[in-house]
Amino acid sequence: METAGPSRKPPRRPASEPSAPRMEGLIAAAQQVFLSKGYHDATMSDIARQAGMSKRTVYTLVQSKAELFAELLAHRQSKVQFPTPQPDWTLGDTLFANLMCLAQFLLDPVQLSITRLVVTEYAHSPDFSRAFLSSRMRKAKSHLENCLNDLSASHGMACQDTRELAAMLFGMALGEFHFAALSGARSAPTPKVLEARVQRAVTIFLAGLCPEKDGL
Repeated sequence: METAGPSRKPPRRPASEPSAPRMEGLIAAAQQVFLSKGYHDATMSDIARQAGMSKRTVYTLVQSKAELFAELLAHRQSKVQFPTPQPDWTLGDTLFANLMCLAQFLLDPVQLSITRLVVTEYAHSPDFSRAFLSSRMRKAKSHLENCLNDLSASHGMACQDTRELAAMLFGMALGEFHFAALSGARSAPTPKVLEARVQRAVTIFLAGLCPEKDGL
């Protein structure tokens, strides 16, 4: 059985390089194998067969199974396109739009399956799953932090600890839905229910953050 811990990743190849299509094919194959067999039981031989490549070719693209899994996570993360704030948007509009973007990514069925896979891997390698789950979730939530930093300056708000504030807003708006969907307790909410929860969370959050300001 092939196992590998996290390794230092070489610089990402520009998408224009000839290997980019092969890398995309390898990532697609890896996703299928990881989701069907689990990270621990999947081997590079399995992934090479699924991709229609030799193992030698696979190892010219990535150095290890852990690196390939990291590439898969990064590839999925790259699909998240946060909205560009419009001139007529209020602070609430901006936070709502960003949270909805995060929700669509995190509650996507494939992304939920990948996150479950990472959590399951904790039994085999706590350091591995903790590192990858933390890095991916932190990267997603850091956008909320940056958003709050930018908005605090433009709206004259005092945000001394944007990391904590972003975590509070994320938890209030999406935490319950995300946990329920991950655990299988219930399916992801409908768009109408999701939008209503996110809008209410943003309203409550802003009321506590800057109660003296109206129309945000």
